[in-house]
Amino acid sequence: MRALKLIVLVASCYMLQACTTNKVTVKKSEKSSRINVELGVTYMREGKYTTAMDRLQKAIRQDPGNALAYSSMALLNMRLQQKDEAEANFVKAVKLAPDNSSIRNNYGAFLCQQKRFETAQEQFMQAIKNPLYQTPEHAYLNAGKCSEDKGQAEKYFRAALRTNPIFPGALLEMARLNLELKRFLPARAYLQRLHAVQEPVASSLWISVQVEKALGDKNTMQSHALLLQRKFPDSEETGKYLQWKQNE
Repeated sequence: MRALKLIVLVASCYMLQACTTNKVTVKKSEKSSRINVELGVTYMREGKYTTAMDRLQKAIRQDPGNALAYSSMALLNMRLQQKDEAEANFVKAVKLAPDNSSIRNNYGAFLCQQKRFETAQEQFMQAIKNPLYQTPEHAYLNAGKCSEDKGQAEKYFRAALRTNPIFPGALLEMARLNLELKRFLPARAYLQRLHAVQEPVASSLWISVQVEKALGDKNTMQSHALLLQRKFPDSEETGKYLQWKQNE
């Protein structure tokens, strides 16, 4: 009996060592996967898509349970116009991390690009429902942009600003929306709030030119028009302004 117990104990010891070694290997592979995701995202931002693809594929091989690897791959697929691959990778990412609101927000943005508006809104709402989501204003902003109804869009933009009153994206969209609705004074107010927290960009200057034209403030209109042309000469907004000016 004593010999039998000894054999069992030795076997248990080897089993324990194997488990410990396995856990260490898993932890190393998970860490390596995270590093490769970070590198892949960096390369993607730099426009080095082939290298980014290699890194993200390696990250998935190292840890097939890494949701961020799949979601990052999906973002790369989007840039490469690989729609089917992007959706497949987003679905995997959401399945692996259903409570990751950033992944759901990105998936919703992809669905919105495909004009699948209802399904996109479902993803945005799922993202917002998570009380641990640190930046729900991003999902509210995307929900507003993806809404085909201006009233609904305004509701989402206002919700984004309740969450973060100085969120530039929502301030810009509220200025744009109020311009479209010919509510020129509120549009001006949102632009003033925006330019108090962020340097003017081409889109905000172009909106301002139109708003000040409608309100009859020629000096501010001309000032913003000159700034638009000087800072953003090759922008789409400058092209629109020059065309608009020519047709006046």
